[in-house]
Formats: sequence, C-alpha cells, structure tokens
Amino acid sequence: MVTRFAIVLSVLALACGPDAGDYPYERTERVDAGTDAGAPPDAGPPEIPDEPLEDWDTTDAGPLSGIFAVDVRVKAKVVVEVEARQLFRLRILQRGRHVRLRTQPCRIDLPAVEGVAELSIPPALEAVLQTKAVEDEGELLDADEPVGAAFTPPPALIVLGAELGDPAADPLPTPDDDARALDEDDDGNPGVTVDAETVLCRRPERAYLALRAVADLAGTVEDLDTLSGDVTPTLEWSILGVTHDCLAAAAELEIEIVPGSTFRALRVGDDQDIDDNGNVSCPEIGIVADELFPEPEPDP
Repeated sequence: MVTRFAIVLSVLALACGPDAGDYPYERTERVDAGTDAGAPPDAGPPEIPDEPLEDWDTTDAGPLSGIFAVDVRVKAKVVVEVEARQLFRLRILQRGRHVRLRTQPCRIDLPAVEGVAELSIPPALEAVLQTKAVEDEGELLDADEPVGAAFTPPPALIVLGAELGDPAADPLPTPDDDARALDEDDDGNPGVTVDAETVLCRRPERAYLALRAVADLAGTVEDLDTLSGDVTPTLEWSILGVTHDCLAAAAELEIEIVPGSTFRALRVGDDQDIDDNGNVSCPEIGIVADELFPEPEPDP
C-alpha cells in the first residue's frame, strides 16, 4: 500500500532532478487569490450564455435523437492509481443506423494526486475548451432499432495550446520548440494556462502547457435515455513554462493511462434546461453533472 507520505517523498525526489531553468518561460508572478483564484463564495449561480440548439433538419428523426450528457471516467496512474473525469455534451440525430453527432467537451479534470500535485483547468480555459466541438456522421449503430445496438462513434479529439498540422499525430510543442504553441486563452503566455498546486508550493501557481486528449468510445444503447460502455482514452501534455520553480516536480510527473476507463451518457431535457431556451448547453450540464452522475458510495 502506498501511503500519502510515500507519495510526498516521491514528489520530493522528483524535485531534486529537474531544474527550473529547464523551462525558459518561467514567470515570477503569483496567482492573486483576490482576483484570479476564482469567484468569491457569494458570487451566486454561474451565468449561462444563451446558446441556441443546433439548426439541424430533424425530419424523420429516430427515437434516440436528442441531447445527452456524457460522463467519462479515465483511469490513470500518477505514482498511485487515480481517476480523472471528462464531461461532454452529445447531440444525436438518429435515422436507423445512421447517426449525426456533435460532440462538445464541457470539462476535463487532469489526473492528480490530491494534496500532493494537482493541475486544474480554470474557468477562462474551460470556455476555450467548450469551443472545441466536432461533428461526425455515419452508420454509428449496428442495428436499425437503437435499443440494444452497439454504438461506435469516431474518437473525439481535443487539442489545447498548440497549432498542429496533424492534430492526432504531430508531437506537442516543447519549451525548446515552441513555434507551434498557441496562446488560446489570450493571456500572453505560451500554450494555455492551468492552475497548479503541489505540496512544495506555498500558494497556488500556474503552468503553461499544450494538451491533447482523445476519448474513443465503444458502448451499447441500454435504452432510449442511456448509453454506456468502455473508453480508450489518450491524455498527454507538454509543460511549456511555470510561474515558480516549486512546480518543477509536478511538471515531471508521468501520467500513465491504465485499463478500465468507462463512459455513461444520459439524456437531458426540460428539467436540465435551466434558462428555458430549448437547449441544454455545456454550462447547464456542468451545473447538473453531480446530480446526474453521483459518486458511488464508498465500500464499508
């Protein structure tokens, strides 16, 4: 059994290896808890942008057609085994075996060892993430009757903080080769900025990175409101800079995807349409996600 103390020792050991000078974009500014660290506790409910439903021709739409919230649980190993969550909005237009699909990432949690080394996506970057929707269509079901059919959509690919000729295969930029780094969150730093904390840092810091995530789903239509199955995920990032050398250890942590990742998709509708505009958007799915996908009760 690996204890938290052993994990801390592992991180500290890593800190003795890499040098902050390895990151030429090192910054010295800190996160101001009064401005950038997030909304104050009394900020009220988040604002929901008015996002209209996709303007699709729904003539002869099949019974599986609609909007689904998709909860992906990625199994990974960061010194110890951890679980990271990805949340998607899925719009389905089904006619027999043919499916038109729009997949929109809503939220990505990065694998972390809680209390030891954590990277998290701030609201500004989450807004960028939600612009990465992709559309596909084809015979994605293996039967005309959807219930019980196999569902095999194309892999959903997300790239943040990099401009790649081949998004699926090109290597991510590095500190020594940052020509393809893309400042997508417009904060003047290479790549995209994530919040970063480690046991070695006195306060929250930031890391600048390029990231690629792929979710390759293969599942079954349980019923007209539920799809579930397995995921073959890919998650990789390249650290382009840090705000403080206390993050050097976290920057060198290796993330290993392990077997056992799964997904569950649930239909959403009027009950989740908080702004009553006829669409359930990513911000609305984010608000109701914990209710839709509660954490399992721990074993006694």
